[in-house]
Amino acid sequence: MKSKFLRTVSLFIALTVFLCCLTACGKKEDEEEITKNGGQIEAPSNENLVDFNDYTLPDESTSEDASLSEALSSTNAVESSSGVNTVNPTSPTQSQGSSGLTKSDMVSLLKAAGYVYDPEQDIYYTHMNPWQRRVGFTSEYDTGAGYLNMEYVTFKCDFTYGDKYWRIQCWKGQYALLSGAEMGVYTKDINSSLSEDFYACANDDNLLEMGFDFYKTTKDYNDRNRLFYRPLEYHWWQTGFKFGYCNPTNCVAVMTLYAKDSKMADGIEEGLQTVKNKEGKLNPFYEYGSNMARGKANIYQRNGNEFKIIWVTAGYTNYNGNMI
Repeated sequence: MKSKFLRTVSLFIALTVFLCCLTACGKKEDEEEITKNGGQIEAPSNENLVDFNDYTLPDESTSEDASLSEALSSTNAVESSSGVNTVNPTSPTQSQGSSGLTKSDMVSLLKAAGYVYDPEQDIYYTHMNPWQRRVGFTSEYDTGAGYLNMEYVTFKCDFTYGDKYWRIQCWKGQYALLSGAEMGVYTKDINSSLSEDFYACANDDNLLEMGFDFYKTTKDYNDRNRLFYRPLEYHWWQTGFKFGYCNPTNCVAVMTLYAKDSKMADGIEEGLQTVKNKEGKLNPFYEYGSNMARGKANIYQRNGNEFKIIWVTAGYTNYNGNMI
């Protein structure tokens, strides 16, 4: 009798354990399915994304950056009276902006300043050793440019590498009668007595391989209607300018940049993630493929020491309504 009772209890316990196992397995499968479904919603890793070159910029009316673009373009209300932003790209030689400069005047100034003309693309660009290389760079130049019919967006990517402070600064927008973009590399010794914001132009040992494509609008970028390009080459100041108007906060620069090594690449990546506006608040680039990058107009992708960057509004403008 006792033996029968024990067998009954043992059978009951065994059935209970078996049912618990089935329940646990069912829960595990449910959890796995939930995880899988959730994974379909989350941004996939870079390996599973479409090619970076196929990225489409968000429509301005729906983009989270739309309000930022509108704020950066606060001078639109006074553009009609300024003249500089109503230049017709196909205007005759004697057309002029609010500065009174004609296209002929601009061509003469560009030649005098040492810019090189590319007849195939009908653009002007800087060679390796223009006079500007001897004077370094400070943000005061940007402020002054705002009063000279130069309206652009700029950002600073600051980092430390070796025994130097480094600054990669870029610009894009309207330069009197020209539209275009720039990529500059600047350095300063860590123990330098120069002011915090003043950097020397990179010497030949610190050139970086870089280049960019320029699009007049985000729509042109999405249609891959490139206005011009600057090829990859080792440089300290990669530039390109073409006669015609663009909106500084809607034109697009797609830049490629190579770091010297992984340590410099780490510094550049951190610098891109901490780009600030004029008030010192974050207005950065977001890593392609991350949740934060969704719907953004300013993104980057790092592949080893290579960076590909799409830039529309990161950073800040050099102008305000009082500068026109």
